[in-house]
Amino acid sequence: MRAYVIATGERIAPFGDPVHEIPIGDATLRETQDRLFAKFGLDVVRVDRIEDVPDDQDRIVTWDDVYFTRRVLKDFLERWNRARTVRLALPTDSTFYRQFSWYQDLDVVEGLAMYRFYGAPRGASLDDAEPLGVIYEERLVEVRVPHFVNERGIWVHPITSSICLHVRHWLHVLDANRLSVQVKWVDTIVGQPLWAAWALVRALLFRRGRMIWRVLSAANRFGRDVDVHPTARIEGAFLGDGVRVGAQALVRGSIIGANTVIEDRANVAYSTIGPDCFVSKYTLIYNSAVMAETNAGMSMQMCIAGRRAALTPRATPTDTLGGHAIKVRVGDDYLEVPHEVLGSCFGHDTFIGPDVYVAPGRELPNGLKLYPAPGRVLTKIPDTIDPSRSYVVRDGTIE
Repeated sequence: MRAYVIATGERIAPFGDPVHEIPIGDATLRETQDRLFAKFGLDVVRVDRIEDVPDDQDRIVTWDDVYFTRRVLKDFLERWNRARTVRLALPTDSTFYRQFSWYQDLDVVEGLAMYRFYGAPRGASLDDAEPLGVIYEERLVEVRVPHFVNERGIWVHPITSSICLHVRHWLHVLDANRLSVQVKWVDTIVGQPLWAAWALVRALLFRRGRMIWRVLSAANRFGRDVDVHPTARIEGAFLGDGVRVGAQALVRGSIIGANTVIEDRANVAYSTIGPDCFVSKYTLIYNSAVMAETNAGMSMQMCIAGRRAALTPRATPTDTLGGHAIKVRVGDDYLEVPHEVLGSCFGHDTFIGPDVYVAPGRELPNGLKLYPAPGRVLTKIPDTIDPSRSYVVRDGTIE
């Protein structure tokens, strides 16, 4: 059987990249689709239009902006009886749907949200497809947050590998990358049960602390030539070839690309970092996605940065409006998002200097360079300075 993938022509702003070239986890969206279809013996055929999909055989039909996981593809193929046309569907009463259905353009039927992923028998069209709900399970994790973020004082995140997303906006790219870490862990455990069992044994016998920390410290996957300082802490992370981690750094629940350097005392948690990046000393990267060759020096939460961005220390992407809705740009409009915390999107080749503040949900175009106001930077030093006086910096000099 064949899987037909239809080109959308979508480009993700502000990056300008075709959606199928967008990195999610440690692969592009196209590579992820191709790898999963091949895993289940499906030949992938990419076409430009839906009219180019023949109906002379049973077939899977989707689009190049659809991110899906091994779990949903497996369940879909097992539950589809090949006698009717169906669409992959997830339950609307799930926390995943409530948090990740923004700007997805989903059809909802009887409590099931249908995505652009079809199974059609020979001779049938896609027009009257019925929802096919895949097996869905999620475990909710509650994280304490300040009360000014929300009145509940907690943030809830669903742990699941039954995921489908239409990737049409930079926020979808950020969400898919955040989810990709837990998906990669589930696929690793399922695909390598002997390694998973040995990691559990090592956690029980050779680690200290609460069970969760013992397991996380034992459950890491390292590539070749990885150098981790003895005082660094690596927990539940994937480190690519040639990664360097400095003294007293923390890497938790993250995917780190090849040849990336994480300097002393940096903190990277629940994030994806592309290859050849540089994470500076004392930097915090939390729930974020950083593309290749980026210099990440500023602390960020719920942010995404494009390739070759230079984000300097003391630049600040703010990420909450204290209980007010955050909006992001969609075309010429600004739409509210369901996230109570959201940082910024930095395009390819951006440079953000010190003392630059960015409002939540803003997207900065490729190549933008921002510097602090010149008047706040001391550039002229008077010849005579009275040490008994106090001075201020104004218009680039001391007064």
